[in-house]
Amino acid sequence: MVKEMESYRSFDMTCLLSKEYIEIFETGEFFDTEILVGENSNTKTFRLHSLILKVRSPYFRIALSNNWKKVENNIIKFKKPNISVKVFEILIKYMYSGKLDLENDVKTNIAILIAADELCLNELCIYIEEYLLENEELLKQNLILIQDITSKFTQFKKLTQFYNKQDDSLIFQANDFTSIKQEVLLDIISKQHKLGLKPVEFWDKIKDWAIVQSSGLTSDTTKKSDINIKLFKTLIQPFISFINFKKISKIEFFRKVKPYKYAFDDKFYIEIMEYYCFDNIQLVNYIDSQMINLKEASFIANWISIMKQQKNDITYDFNLLVRGSRDGFSEKTFHEFCDNKGPTITIVRVKNSNEILGGFNPCNWISEIGYNSVEESFIFSLDRNNLEKSIFSKVIDNENAIYNSAKYGPCFGGGGISSDFELFYKEKQGQCIKESYEKAIRQDEEYFKVDDYEVFQVIIYSS
Repeated sequence: MVKEMESYRSFDMTCLLSKEYIEIFETGEFFDTEILVGENSNTKTFRLHSLILKVRSPYFRIALSNNWKKVENNIIKFKKPNISVKVFEILIKYMYSGKLDLENDVKTNIAILIAADELCLNELCIYIEEYLLENEELLKQNLILIQDITSKFTQFKKLTQFYNKQDDSLIFQANDFTSIKQEVLLDIISKQHKLGLKPVEFWDKIKDWAIVQSSGLTSDTTKKSDINIKLFKTLIQPFISFINFKKISKIEFFRKVKPYKYAFDDKFYIEIMEYYCFDNIQLVNYIDSQMINLKEASFIANWISIMKQQKNDITYDFNLLVRGSRDGFSEKTFHEFCDNKGPTITIVRVKNSNEILGGFNPCNWISEIGYNSVEESFIFSLDRNNLEKSIFSKVIDNENAIYNSAKYGPCFGGGGISSDFELFYKEKQGQCIKESYEKAIRQDEEYFKVDDYEVFQVIIYSS
């Protein structure tokens, strides 16, 4: 009896085959095709095998056909500048091995998806889309990229469905918000009543976006000379009409909007400033002054409300404590009339000039030597011809904000041998040297003669 032959055994050697294919990819052995990938300085020539490329990719089946290919010394030459070296290498390894290693990087994975679509790797595209959608939070962080891709590539249906389901307000929370295109942002801003964002939040987002779009720099206003101001203004202008600036608090307006006043049309900006500085400020009801008028006093009062972050139902009285031309100019007279009177405004007129200097002390003046640490003090130089050009300088070194001494009159700042604004250390004189406040209120650091000065007690009323 003939023994029945055993059945043949089946062996799966695909892993070995994949390994061998990767080896010839990495060594370039038996290559017949050179593909130059990337552009500019980031390029690489891949030595590949046309048979594998044509079998794995319908795109290469056509691109490397006799009608399209360019041959030099029996080597097919091909260029692919629109795919990065990194992405192309990932896809080529997939074609040779059947394996794909995706990073947890949405931007890279989207680039792989787009390139895979171009190379007609349809099954891979389906897989990448599904992989991306496994982490929706990561997609939301890169929502601008998703918006841009789904608007260009409608074939990515699952990503498109994901984007269409998102609330427009998520655009502003995306990590890549500043990369959004102007026309897309305009379309979304026009729907602001549905977005639940405050006007100041709109401003912050649009301002940061315009800075990046115009220069790629930070929003640090001290570096605004580095910003392409003309382009910044062009970018931000279409959005200004959508923002109700009157719903932005005074403190937020002066801190966040005013540093970018060059982005506004002059007429529009003046209208806003009139609202903040006159129509909606806590007006001073009366002032007994021979140096400033009620309008200027109200302007200064508005600075006080900004620094103290006060509400809109506040009014002020400026009660005259001392006037140099009436009471004398000595430090002794100053302390006699002004010590322990609470918050005060000091006003000084520089002799033989139109300069009006001043400062706000939110605390008591006292004769005992020492510094007061405060956050709300400021000094200023008042431009009577154009109040908006006045210099407002808030304290930045709180520990040395106010200096008290029986040997000095009012003294703001210091910590060294000089002060930002001081009076009467040397008779009827004053001096300004930047130390503890944000800006210098006088360019000349030499002593100046005082023509007259007034100190007002600031009384605050809540309606």
